[in-house]
Parts: sequence; structure tokens; C-alpha cells
Amino acid sequence: GHTAIYDPVRDRMVVFGGDDGISYPNDVWALSLAGSPAWSALTPAGSPPSGRFLHKAIYDPVRDRMVVFGGWDGSSSRNDVWALSLSGSPGWSELAPAGIAPLARYSHTAIYDPVRDRMVVFGGDWGRNDTWALSLAGSPAWSDLAPGGSLPYPREGHTAIYDPVRDRMVVFG
Repeated sequence: GHTAIYDPVRDRMVVFGGDDGISYPNDVWALSLAGSPAWSALTPAGSPPSGRFLHKAIYDPVRDRMVVFGGWDGSSSRNDVWALSLSGSPGWSELAPAGIAPLARYSHTAIYDPVRDRMVVFGGDWGRNDTWALSLAGSPAWSDLAPGGSLPYPREGHTAIYDPVRDRMVVFG
């Protein structure tokens, strides 16, 4: 139930949170991919998000950071947004997006939309089939996308990718 992003600047995978069978940690680990792969614990500055699992994260290439949304903290669903800066000394900061936020959720999907510089979130627990966008440029803001056409059946635990050729989010499972 952890998340992982690829950090292309430092050629590594960055992992946050998850479920270790006893608790929901809020630790951050990096796996270097150059040469012989090696794990190292990161100790970001700032107050970290609460421990959680089944959240989602994207890599924000414009601001060189990991953006984390939602998840389950062991007692409730979350709809908070956190950024982990990756350049220099890593550091956590909570984002306070404008607009009406989506309902708290876990087991959803999220992709980075490079054309519109935003994170797009779909679905999740309790049979959700809504789609939200978090603009990342300037002051972050939520918007309900409310796409037209036939909506997918509500789902959780699915996967999604950004299809750059057709400029769309593709959901499976």
C-alpha cells in the first residue's frame, strides 16, 4: 500500500508510506538505480504527513517534487495533499489547495498531466467514480472534472496511466 515515483534527476525510485503489518509508517526511502542499486533512508526536513497506505503519489517534474494525496491512516480516509521537495535537502510541506476538495479516499489512482501541469485523481474506496484535477502551477487548486460520456463503473484498487499520444488518462482493473 505504499507509493513510489521515479526521480529522473537523481535516477532513483522514491518510496513513501505503506503498511508494514503492524503500523502505517511515514518514512521515505530511495533506491538508487545507477550502478549497483542501493537503498537509503531519506530524512526530509519539516513535519511529515501522517503515516498512511493506499494513498497515491505523482512526480511533479516542473517543481522537482513528489506530491502525495489521500490514503488511509489506520482510522480514517484522508484528502490532504503533501509535497516532498527533492532538490537540495528534501523537505515536506502540506499544500492547501483552493477550491472544494474531493472527498477523502484511498485505493484511487492518480496521474500527472504534463499538458495542463496537474494531478488527476480517479475513483477509490466506497465505489467512487469521480474525477478531480489538482492544478500545480501557481497556487494549487482543486476542480471537479465531471467528464462527459459513459463513466467507468465505480472501482478501487485499479491502475491508471497518462497516454501522451492521445492526451488522456487510461484506467484498468
